[in-house]
Amino acid sequence: MNESIDWELLGRIFANEATEDERRAFNEWLKANPESQPLVDALRQHWQASPPTESSLATSVAFNQVWGRIEAEEETGTAVRRIGQRSWLGWVAAASVVLVGLVIGWNVYQSRSVEPTLVQQANPKGTRSKIHLADGSTVWLNADSRLNYPKTFTGALREVSLEGEAFFQVAHNPKQPFVVRLKTGSVRVLGTSFNIRAYPGDSIVETSVVTGKVAFIPKQPARKRADLRAEQTIQPVSDTLFLTPNLKAVQSLTSRQVMTQSTVAANQIAWTESKLVFRNTPLGEVAKTLERWYGTPVSLEHESLRQCPLTGTFQNQSLKEVMNLIAMTKRFDYELTESRLTIKGPGCE
Repeated sequence: MNESIDWELLGRIFANEATEDERRAFNEWLKANPESQPLVDALRQHWQASPPTESSLATSVAFNQVWGRIEAEEETGTAVRRIGQRSWLGWVAAASVVLVGLVIGWNVYQSRSVEPTLVQQANPKGTRSKIHLADGSTVWLNADSRLNYPKTFTGALREVSLEGEAFFQVAHNPKQPFVVRLKTGSVRVLGTSFNIRAYPGDSIVETSVVTGKVAFIPKQPARKRADLRAEQTIQPVSDTLFLTPNLKAVQSLTSRQVMTQSTVAANQIAWTESKLVFRNTPLGEVAKTLERWYGTPVSLEHESLRQCPLTGTFQNQSLKEVMNLIAMTKRFDYELTESRLTIKGPGCE
């Protein structure tokens, strides 16, 4: 590869942290150096297969990881033996050296952008909180959720990490993008408001936009599906989903699909105003929400209840008041003790 390549830039491109201008400049360089395209493609593949971590940033480890994968390909006969006029082993040596440089550059980039002093806000079930960040942004953190954030934002990015649900109102700063790290991807904005629901154990991750524009970058691969409604679109894993108000990204953790859907943003953030909003919500999901909201374990008497849809809006009401209203539908009954709520009924066909 051209010796003038910016390793730090290439690391940010592979990690989906480069700006559009940086990506454009790199693509222009690549057009001017087409002989480097196979090398860049192979490096991207190896990066995605084993992205650098704190324990693998040493150059010797990076070299051995690449070389080990190449030797395995040689043994199974899957490696391409020749690229142009350059022998395979000679190309591998060059690729390994390039990856070493790439890892060094990525290490430098990470060291510049990571703030070592972190704060964790962990809300138990039944507790919600409001957090003011150093940059002027505000975060509403829902029950059974955790947010890690720095006391001050330094470096190229404003980074936080989330498990659970939170509504973000991000202070605008185009020179320092705001990134929310999730286990299954990341959300990147310059200044906007959006809601993320990413509870461990749930089957989907949702990102809903209230104002502005949000970039959702999934980690998991997506597969095509034929039974999508007109307002839904599947997004390939390598692409970034750009979401605008009243759109949400839905990432399925079981089918590994990522799609966009229309939504009512006000319903998505109703919980910040102490409202519970259910719109044809399966009772299994309702039970999880009630348990997180009130801190009382909730169970279903029969598995057949799990897919029964429920529609309703509740605000500033006790768990008993909510269940009394639900029971008025004549479809469900309940038993509430000091330690548990059990939802009863014949179930749904």
